[in-house]
Amino acid sequence: MKFDFADPHLEAVYYDANASLGISPAVDKGFRKVIGKIAAANNELVLHQLGGLHYHKLKGDRSHEHALYITNTWRLIVERIEEEGETRLLVIAVEDYH
Repeated sequence: MKFDFADPHLEAVYYDANASLGISPAVDKGFRKVIGKIAAANNELVLHQLGGLHYHKLKGDRSHEHALYITNTWRLIVERIEEEGETRLLVIAVEDYH
């Protein structure tokens, strides 16, 4: 699935093995793994089927965003972008879920 980064720091962490989110090595590794699964997915249905990701739509004033679990505590926030009949994900942030 195609994706872009809203935050240049997140992009750097994905492409540079020496870059860090500044949270923990486990979250860095999990972040790269989740982005890799997004890149390998043909569509959103695949993300839903990967149960460990818990791909879901957020509620309220964030209903335009979706989340995927990185760890039990941390999640990746993305926004769906529809362009010319194609869905892309915009990677927005890594957030503490609790």
